[in-house]
Amino acid sequence: MQLTDEQKQKVAAWLAEMTASGRVRNPNALSLATADASGRPAVRMVLLKQLVPAGYLVFYTNYGSRKAGELDRTGRAAAMLYWEDLGKQVRFEGRVVRSPLAESDAYFATRPLRSQLNAWASRQSEPLADVADLERRAAEKAREAQSGALGRPSSWGGYRLWFEALELWAEGADRFHERLRYTRELTPADAFGFRAGPWSWQRLQP
Repeated sequence: MQLTDEQKQKVAAWLAEMTASGRVRNPNALSLATADASGRPAVRMVLLKQLVPAGYLVFYTNYGSRKAGELDRTGRAAAMLYWEDLGKQVRFEGRVVRSPLAESDAYFATRPLRSQLNAWASRQSEPLADVADLERRAAEKAREAQSGALGRPSSWGGYRLWFEALELWAEGADRFHERLRYTRELTPADAFGFRAGPWSWQRLQP
């Protein structure tokens, strides 16, 4: 089941509008919320790299990070895009799986060299006693890379957040905001995706 025309048009249009405006450094900045095994939540910013019509978004991270550990354990996350200048936000809730290796490889190859080196050098979320250690590891990897392309480390890659719920919020005068919430059922299809039931929707009070 694809995103409805209304959903696709609104989310894509809002993101495109903020990107074209140049007013925000990272219009694709996505707040990503996870929880540990005890239900304790954590939130951080990642960059939305792809919004797929089948009904999921893609972001990338270190598989050894705290967020990755929580995503792998629970298989769930919530996220939000918010553009203050537009008075718009999009909320996502759903199931999370790792991206196919080929997809992560292809994206990694497009990253700037320094970003690639950081992915190799950083043991994300682990304590760092001396910043020089991070720079040393990056320099060592840079020397290795002089003989050819720098491949993706196995500890880094993508995640797909498949939407079970999607809410479109638009700011209104005097707090009469517009809120449209869409929900659907997901059934596992393979290691990377789900079969989706039809969307249902309702208008929520502000």
